[in-house]
Amino acid sequence: MKATVQTKIGETLFSFEIEDPKEMETLHRAAVLGNPPKNCNLCKNKAYFKLDSNKDKESNIYVNVICRKCGAKAKLGQYKAGGYFWHKFEKYIREEDKQTQSVPPVDDPSVPEGTDDLPF
Repeated sequence: MKATVQTKIGETLFSFEIEDPKEMETLHRAAVLGNPPKNCNLCKNKAYFKLDSNKDKESNIYVNVICRKCGAKAKLGQYKAGGYFWHKFEKYIREEDKQTQSVPPVDDPSVPEGTDDLPF
């Protein structure tokens, strides 16, 4: 079976041609590619996106929809048994940045005064 899917991501219209002897595989791929994420769950953007891809050192290819408002990415995931799905938008934080971020202490009224030096 062969299917052609058109979808607009940001200002770009994409046309994907999918062909697979198994009809359900063709329909699955068409459904996933035809419905990329169009609402950023982090910044609530609904209009400014782009389709992008990158390759790592091991030649693995990653396809992402990128929110142009906050920079978050929604990755195209692949099931182990075959098939695809879209992840929610996430922002990548480098390991160096994670270590330098400090979390401000939260005042917890359930913790009595003077217990900061307890050994547990």
